[in-house]
Amino acid sequence: MRLSRSLLVAITTICLPTASKSWNIGDTPTEYTTDWFSVYAGKNGAEALIPRERGSIQNFQPAMPLPDDYGVYDASSCPHLGSNLVEWNDPTLIWPSSPDNLAGPPSADGSSIELPPNTHVIIKMGSLSPSGVYGTITIPPTSALIFDDTGDESSAITLQTLGIDVDGALLAGSQTCRITGGIEITLHGEIDNGAVGFSERHLADAAGSNMALKGIVVNDVPGARWDFHGKLYHPTWTRLAAPVPGSLASTLNIPNARDSMLFLQDCVNWPQGGKIVVTTSHAKDTRGYNFNEEAIIAAGADAVQCVSVNGETFGLVHLASPLQHYHHAGEREYQCEVGLLSRNILIQGNEKSPPTDVYPLECEYSGNGWDMVPCENTFLTGFGGHTIIIGQAEGRLRGIEFFRMGMTNILGRYPVHFHRSITGQVGEVSDCSVHESYFRAFTVHDTFDLKVSRNTAFDISGHAYYLESGVEERNTLEYNLAAFVHVIDGALVMPSATTSNSMQSDSILVPADHSASGFYISNVHNYVVGNAASGGWAGIQFPVLPEPADKLLRYNGVVPKDRTSLLITGNSVHSSGWFGANQGAVYAGGALFWDESDVESLTLKYNGGRVGQIRKTRNTKDDEGNIAWFQVNNTTVWLVQVGATGWGKRSEYKGFEVHDFAQKAIFVLFATWMDNVVINCRTSNAELVPDPSSASNEKTLNDGRQWSGFQTYDHLMKHILTNWKISNCGGVARGLQPWVLNGREDTGDVGLFTVPVNGFAPEVQLISSGTQYNWDTLGGTDFVNESIFFAASGSDQFYSMQYMSNWEDADGSMTNRNVGTVMGPARAGRWWQLDDRPGKCEVRSGWKFPQRLCDKDDRKLASMFHIVMPQKTTGSDGAQGSAVLGLIDPAANPRRTRQGSLTHFGLTGNGAVDACTPPEPCDETVSRSWDPDVTGPFNHAQYGGWYFSFDDGTPVHLNIQRVQIPDDAVMIQAMSVPPGTTQGDVRIYATSRGRQYDFTVADGGLAEVRASTTGDTYWLDTANDILYWRVIAGYVENDGTYGWINRAAQNVESFSRGGLTVWDTTGQNLFQLNIIINCVVDDVTGHFCQSRPAFQVPEMGCPEGEVMIAIDNCGQPCELDGSCVSSSNPTSSPTASPTASP
Repeated sequence: MRLSRSLLVAITTICLPTASKSWNIGDTPTEYTTDWFSVYAGKNGAEALIPRERGSIQNFQPAMPLPDDYGVYDASSCPHLGSNLVEWNDPTLIWPSSPDNLAGPPSADGSSIELPPNTHVIIKMGSLSPSGVYGTITIPPTSALIFDDTGDESSAITLQTLGIDVDGALLAGSQTCRITGGIEITLHGEIDNGAVGFSERHLADAAGSNMALKGIVVNDVPGARWDFHGKLYHPTWTRLAAPVPGSLASTLNIPNARDSMLFLQDCVNWPQGGKIVVTTSHAKDTRGYNFNEEAIIAAGADAVQCVSVNGETFGLVHLASPLQHYHHAGEREYQCEVGLLSRNILIQGNEKSPPTDVYPLECEYSGNGWDMVPCENTFLTGFGGHTIIIGQAEGRLRGIEFFRMGMTNILGRYPVHFHRSITGQVGEVSDCSVHESYFRAFTVHDTFDLKVSRNTAFDISGHAYYLESGVEERNTLEYNLAAFVHVIDGALVMPSATTSNSMQSDSILVPADHSASGFYISNVHNYVVGNAASGGWAGIQFPVLPEPADKLLRYNGVVPKDRTSLLITGNSVHSSGWFGANQGAVYAGGALFWDESDVESLTLKYNGGRVGQIRKTRNTKDDEGNIAWFQVNNTTVWLVQVGATGWGKRSEYKGFEVHDFAQKAIFVLFATWMDNVVINCRTSNAELVPDPSSASNEKTLNDGRQWSGFQTYDHLMKHILTNWKISNCGGVARGLQPWVLNGREDTGDVGLFTVPVNGFAPEVQLISSGTQYNWDTLGGTDFVNESIFFAASGSDQFYSMQYMSNWEDADGSMTNRNVGTVMGPARAGRWWQLDDRPGKCEVRSGWKFPQRLCDKDDRKLASMFHIVMPQKTTGSDGAQGSAVLGLIDPAANPRRTRQGSLTHFGLTGNGAVDACTPPEPCDETVSRSWDPDVTGPFNHAQYGGWYFSFDDGTPVHLNIQRVQIPDDAVMIQAMSVPPGTTQGDVRIYATSRGRQYDFTVADGGLAEVRASTTGDTYWLDTANDILYWRVIAGYVENDGTYGWINRAAQNVESFSRGGLTVWDTTGQNLFQLNIIINCVVDDVTGHFCQSRPAFQVPEMGCPEGEVMIAIDNCGQPCELDGSCVSSSNPTSSPTASPTASP
């Protein structure tokens, strides 16, 4: 057994209760006893079913509440019980559409029908022709078409029509009068011409201009309304309380009888003979790889029961025939959803609705790690029915089943569509189901305050729950299920974070449907609560819209991508995100846009990956334009490539639980607070999920050499990680040697925590606290020393990432040191050796990327650019480095080419000799590349500093910018200058937005530089040719004064969450520090002094009798070996002018 298994239940004896009626809401549960024997972790004895409270580790997924109208019934509100109703087949009724104004019911011959004005017409059982198709039915403003309640859902009023055009009222029940009888409306595109297998897709052009064709249209006129209120089934979907064995019955020792009896986490009042769906528990979910199962509830009084087991209540549903596949339910893991598809009111497209271009289901895909993907140019001919509620019209749709609906790639022709509705506050679509839809499920377009609640969507082409243009706000999407969602015209496959644009074409109306997802939330200023997504390119996608994706609204000033989220919480996603190595199942990315030059909005474009332009990057702001945060709360994810991905500037993920991920648990970029994150790397289901193929990205779930729990990015991040819980992530869960006998040899470059080492230099960008480990599932506390705990991915030839990546473990919980810890690469030598006293530092040499861990104490971390001027103006690296390297070697890679070295004051290594080259380990000096970013530890208030050396000599102009440093911290830096350099040869000045401020010479030497509160002094040690200066996050004010930057005024405030802080970086225009040396320049570049200085590291300046004991401190020599008995004399102050090392 590879890992700690979760609940797998076997029934040996089934003792059914005596016969009883089917359960209804409010009935008392039936006592139910059976012998349960657990095979969980070898335990014996009774095991309970899995209630919702034990469904996951954090239990983020809320129970679906009963609707507000539960138990409310008012007969006076029932339209079918009203007065002055006229029956459809009343022989005396004259219909305006009747030829020659003759009395009598209209014919079912396809002729158009118009209700008489000022008339409420009721359709009763037997009113309509049992054969034939009625033409388009028009309801004028003063009239209503009302359906009777037969009182028996198996006895349905059946209407076949070419469409219904509503200016008045279309009614069946009311908000306090739910219909319990059956109603069935079938929408046709034309009168049957008798052709077998004939499709109505040839009517596509006509449907584009004629809304009423094969549709129910509620027009934009005052008083128009559609009120259909079907029977309340509660809940409309739930989750398994025990697994369904399917084909794994013998493997799991679960009887096959369990394939036709479903234990559910909620009691349900679902109908006998009703259709349900049980979602997949595989990672991939496409038409060609489908493990969802539809089933029929058995007939009989005991088919649906509410049972009590060990004092807890569960639903029990018996099926007419057994399920064929395994469907997982594991305690403290996850459980497959079970949704009801049937309703007593059915609106459907006719039999000529399905697409005819349905083969092949999948196509071969060469390269990039996938073998089989959804095909292009298939499933494009669906032509189902549609409904639309427009403008002033009101719509209240409850308890309706929509089947064979939607017209693929025809704008506005969806199963349920609220279009530019201004009545959203009184509208809703609740308790409904949409299945086998050819274009979306529930669409909200230019509509506000609408409630979309408790619905089920299954087998949907295109985005299912769809906020169409990006202007939709204050809507509520709650407790909905989306499952088995299909891309249109082929899937967007993303082996990396970036991809090319796809464009609107004849085969795809909205190119974002290449990444069709369960929930498409184009504007997050809505309430998205308690929903579940199974399948889809992503489960929940928050795309980036720089402007509304509606030609009529494009220039209205709304920036959808930047809106704040009202509430996104309690949602779950699984079996999703399959076609991207970095794309999360919860995906905040994918830009839908028109080019700015396309002023007529001719061609809509979509880029599903990370897009660099600010126009296509989420930059959340509040209503006043102030910086705000994109927030996602309490989300549960499983069976995915990546749990969550986001490319926006600022995000908060608070409450995120992820199981069984194939690539990484969470991958959110830039400034992000990730709080209360649960990473349960593998569950008992993982080993039951086969790889869909042997392609590299389709076999990672079962390959423990491939996945990381958390993977960060190279630079520009500000990540605060608080209160994480880790379980089942050790070598046993990975199936690797030496933890598993005959397991795979670990040849991968990933670990629980993985940092990239092939990018740009990192800033100070990672700080964590409150990490908790479930040691029993990780093999014990030694897990933190194992190779798979911490790793690096990518090339090992990049200086900065190899030597300057860093992590602050603020409370020591992540490293299990239980003291504030700074972590840096061990191969950087003494650069990350903060303290030489015993017990202060250690090296975790067993990690794949060995790190040096030191007590942080009162030290700080800083990062900044050091650029040998002139600076580049163009380049693939964002013009962030020096142009001088190109003069030395135009072909050189700046990140792989050494520029010099760096060390702490008091060390003695010679950077010119000890030129470590990554991945070689360094000693007392660490090599630097031409990548300008330098990151490291410091606290130079009393002692210490950073010493820079340059292999090509002293720079004529050294520029320091993009400074990331805590306020009021003391940072001292130094470099050697050519022999004989005088004070007059040196100029140091700061610039801010073109304004300059000159530093002054410190007459008091280095001590004065340290003490300068504004950091505006420097000192040239002419005896040793060393120049000292202080770096602050500075700013030159409009009045010419200089000091620490006002962060709030300049919008560079620190990022603080959960008691932790990542300091912001001063931008290039806000602050630059310039150091100019007047000297004879070299012949090659003209930017270095020709006379090269000696390599001389300044000493610490310790008082007599003391030695360097840390990068920032002096002390007694005995402190270095722990032999001190006592210390009665405090440490003395440093000398004013330290002497350089010989």
